[in-house]
Amino acid sequence: MKRKLLAMGMCLLLVLAISGCSLAGNLYQDGKKSFVNGNYEDAAAFFAAAIEDNPNRADYYIDYGMSLIKLGKYEEALIEFDKAYVNKDIIIVNQNNKRAYRGKGIAYYYRMEYNKAIDEFVKALNIHELSELDMDILYYIGSSYMTIGSYEEAIDTYTRLIRIDAKSADAYNSRALCYRNQGDLEKSLADYDTAIQVEPRNYSHYFGKYYLLTENGEEAAANEVLTKASELEVKTSADQYNLAKIHFYQSDYELSLSELSEGFKNGFTEAYYYIGEINRIKKDYPKAIYYYDIFIDEGEIMAPNVFNQIASCLIKTGDYSKALQYLEHGIAYNHAGTMQILKKNEIIAYECLGEFDKAKEKLTQYLTTYPEDTEAVREAEFVETRLMEAVTEIIEE
Repeated sequence: MKRKLLAMGMCLLLVLAISGCSLAGNLYQDGKKSFVNGNYEDAAAFFAAAIEDNPNRADYYIDYGMSLIKLGKYEEALIEFDKAYVNKDIIIVNQNNKRAYRGKGIAYYYRMEYNKAIDEFVKALNIHELSELDMDILYYIGSSYMTIGSYEEAIDTYTRLIRIDAKSADAYNSRALCYRNQGDLEKSLADYDTAIQVEPRNYSHYFGKYYLLTENGEEAAANEVLTKASELEVKTSADQYNLAKIHFYQSDYELSLSELSEGFKNGFTEAYYYIGEINRIKKDYPKAIYYYDIFIDEGEIMAPNVFNQIASCLIKTGDYSKALQYLEHGIAYNHAGTMQILKKNEIIAYECLGEFDKAKEKLTQYLTTYPEDTEAVREAEFVETRLMEAVTEIIEE
């Protein structure tokens, strides 16, 4: 009798265990479906429920962490990825560890902690399993290096990507931008041309080449690039949106404004930025700020130039304190490509507020980083003069 009861008890425990695994598995699959469909809140809820039902699956924590990243909850995501890590040299464990390291890297990337992101991505690369993730990881590493201004390291990373896949147009485009930021016109131009050759219908390659030529004063060649891009057959709403950007760069603002308005209706949130630009050019600063702010609220900001544009508008309207708030937001992104202009406008805002001690402090820091800026050197002399005048006024009083 006792043996019979024991056997029945074991069967009951087995059934309960199987049903529990089934529940967790179903919740996990529902989470994956929600994630694929872009329903990240639902996905996170399903993954959390799966973990509660079965806390022993590393993949549950990893996918929960990825959902949290999509929701902008980076700190919480990092905690989940750490829970997934197991210190064992087993294939399935190595695969999960690689995904966890990659997840941590992405979380740090969006937290703008790029050096920490690189560390995690390198750990992921050092695991040989799931080699199909390596190119994605390398793109993140390259982008992280480029963002903090480590252009040589970024170039090495993109070159590594090109060695893996000679048809990787995005790698050529990104390496071209690194060369452009280094002032190497010839190498940058060659990479943009290769990117266009590999992906002749990708507008971003044409825009990159256009920016490069414009910055180097080659207006005729830059306009020719836009003309070639405008001749591409318009097949999709994305093509139509890119055509609107071409018309913007060609200074056809009325046509561009109409097309951009259609663009944000089709989900291209970047259109708000360009509408803001058109209004800034027209000197309608309040309306420009309005559209820039919508872009900040709706878009995924990685290059913080929009904060500088808003600050410039606020400086024009005399709202220097608010301009400083936006500049501080932009500077916090630690983006090498926009840092100089943000810091320069920060100095101007302090000067306009009459805070010359603060302006001098910021100028000293600025010239340490950008000693070649002769205009800033003259500005430092002006600030020093204003400080001396202020001291003289105090003495005379």
